[in-house]
Amino acid sequence: MGLLDLPAPLFASLDDALGGFASAPLRLVLWGLIAAAFSMGAYFLLSPQRRIARAKADALAARQALDAYDGEFAGAWPLIRDVLKSAFRQLGLVTWPAVVSSLPVLALLVWMSTTYGHGFPDPGAAVAIRTVPNGLEARLETVGSPATAPSGQHREIVVIDHSGEVLQRLPWQAPVGTIHKREWWNALLGNPAGYLPEGGPLERIDLDLPAKEYLPIGPAWLKAWYVLFFGVLLAASLAIKVSARIE
Repeated sequence: MGLLDLPAPLFASLDDALGGFASAPLRLVLWGLIAAAFSMGAYFLLSPQRRIARAKADALAARQALDAYDGEFAGAWPLIRDVLKSAFRQLGLVTWPAVVSSLPVLALLVWMSTTYGHGFPDPGAAVAIRTVPNGLEARLETVGSPATAPSGQHREIVVIDHSGEVLQRLPWQAPVGTIHKREWWNALLGNPAGYLPEGGPLERIDLDLPAKEYLPIGPAWLKAWYVLFFGVLLAASLAIKVSARIE
């Protein structure tokens, strides 16, 4: 588990509570509204709104002065300097509050990509699996295990060589399409499907998983979770910014 995965149990508990009365598409809408309200609220509290407003006014005045200048190019340098100075000042005031307020949303996206992105294939369904390096073969197997799943089943990825000998059996813990050896960045973003053994023959396994769909019409990409979530997130964030007059 990485640092961005730490809030995942909280997100899962809230999602379970929402699931008591809301369908999956409605939960995506609600998550978009929650993310917009939280991120914009955090940005408003963290950012120096008055200083940003003054910086925006100074930047506008500097641009207007440069636009109104009608002289030699050498004489425009002080005006250009003022434009750049005011622009960088405004950027410096908004950058760190924007980054900090976006971190909870980033953690939410990490959790949502696993929860709403793909599903486990049905038992016995054909799943295309690619290995790196590609000299080995991998297949899915469903194994009875009442202790690990309510259905009494869990899934393993079985790695075999050309002679059919089983080299590894890897528990497949989450519907994630890529399993790899642990990397440095997994300290921030963990792989809920687990990792390949460091000393094993494989570097990565890619599984062609069925994508979950949440809209009844349109192409496959339009039915994905992120279209509905980001659409609501962007629209709600803009509405909050305009209505609350957030700089």
